[in-house]
Amino acid sequence: MIPEQAYKELQDVVGSPFVSKAPEICRAYSLKQRGFYNAEARLLGTHPACVVLPADTGQVQAIVDVARRHSIPYTPSSTFWFVQSGPRSKDVLFIDLKRLNQFHIDPKNMNATVGPGVIYAQLQAEALKHGLYTMVPGGGSQASVVANHISWGFSPLNYRLGMANRRIMGVEWVLPDGRLLKLGSLATGEDPFWGEGPGPDLRGLLRGSIGWFGSLGIVTKMCIRLFPFQPKPLVPKGIGPNTYLEFPKDRIKWYNFLLPSLQALVDMMYEIGHAGIAAAVMRVPELWRHIAKASSKEELWERIASTNQGQRESSNQHLLRVLLVGFTSSRQLQYEEKVLLAIADRHKAQRRPARQRDHSWIQSSDSVSMWWVTGSFMSVTGQVDSLDCAVKTSEKLRDLKRRYTPPTLDDNGDPGWFQLNEMGHCGYLEFLNYWDPHDTEEMIHKVDQYYHIEGPKELIDSGALSFFIQTNSPLSLDGPNYGPNYHRWARKIKQTLDPQGLSNPPGILDAMDQATEKAPWLKRFKDWWEE
Repeated sequence: MIPEQAYKELQDVVGSPFVSKAPEICRAYSLKQRGFYNAEARLLGTHPACVVLPADTGQVQAIVDVARRHSIPYTPSSTFWFVQSGPRSKDVLFIDLKRLNQFHIDPKNMNATVGPGVIYAQLQAEALKHGLYTMVPGGGSQASVVANHISWGFSPLNYRLGMANRRIMGVEWVLPDGRLLKLGSLATGEDPFWGEGPGPDLRGLLRGSIGWFGSLGIVTKMCIRLFPFQPKPLVPKGIGPNTYLEFPKDRIKWYNFLLPSLQALVDMMYEIGHAGIAAAVMRVPELWRHIAKASSKEELWERIASTNQGQRESSNQHLLRVLLVGFTSSRQLQYEEKVLLAIADRHKAQRRPARQRDHSWIQSSDSVSMWWVTGSFMSVTGQVDSLDCAVKTSEKLRDLKRRYTPPTLDDNGDPGWFQLNEMGHCGYLEFLNYWDPHDTEEMIHKVDQYYHIEGPKELIDSGALSFFIQTNSPLSLDGPNYGPNYHRWARKIKQTLDPQGLSNPPGILDAMDQATEKAPWLKRFKDWWEE
């Protein structure tokens, strides 16, 4: 329960219409109602005791101050997409940031200043009007721009646009004690254009590898770097939800290639990066190809069933998808096409038809169809390392997954989703898994074991640092093996900035350890050392 005095103080801060402890409203903020079925959500997920919607940074500071004085734990969230954005402890105050939707584009200096209530669909639509663009994450364009930049922030467009932490400029950050910390040039003025200074550059602390998911306070404003795009309009077509953007033929083009082996695909990806061409380079998982071609759910399952019976083109063929953009002119597209096709010839790649449209990465509309075809989706790992590391990790995970199929969907040993980042200087892997959330309890427990125990152990053995650690596996399992001992540093930072432990408990630190203790089917596999 929220103390009555604290509730009155919250009303004074935001106004009565923007704070509520009505059960029907609070239940709407439970992740148990949102389709997340991993053990953390099922075992720890609850609904808040109160919901408050601030309108600006000052109100956020005042709310945090109320929570601190009354020792009320709080969970901040914007678009409420992942497990960690929902309350997972008792009597939590939920801070819904959707009203912090300030939005300003500076086309001359190629940046945008946004609040956590601004989503990628809004940012991308306005950026394109100025001949600029940014990435859209795999989670979809409904994701918060601020939240995604400090939590993961991956997309095939990272190949040319770089990692999310490099795109963060000035930041306003409300610390767990209520103080406002301004990063970059916001520390000395109102222009947020410079992330490296002259103010403090604490973006590494703010984000770390994957972000703190609100357990180190609340970012209320961020300046995001934008990038030059080609000037021709992308014409919207279709009727929702089957909508897409049609490409100008002389400036943007997708290319699909079938490669005879995974190694041939990886070698071709490396050479594309070395040549310095393209806007995105990725391997397309086979299931995604079925989803794209199927006109109905029934047809999709027929395609999957026929594939599992061996009726496909070749079990050894891998689809490489490449996006070329003539950023400067149509001649750039022509040049890059010549280079790309020459590389394809050297690797014996067969060119296949490609739809010249976008409904995924520039302004997505298909993320739900890609994620939820069986009702539940997960990546047992996501990592940014070399492509060689990705391939080796994938091979081990394919062997592991066979022991957990079923309940996971039989995908014929698909090696996962590979892409190049940062012009080929690093690779990316997500090892995808689909299953039925309404399966038997025994099967769901088996998914938990695969996802939260055996998968992380395999990653430790492979030396592959997943960006899902701290969110999918116990910190007491991961911590001693990465960093090394990054759990000690993470807890020191949390204790220093949030000594009361109120900011999104249990944060990213100990959620899965708590879930494991509550789950006998997980706890019985606990055989690792912990402090």
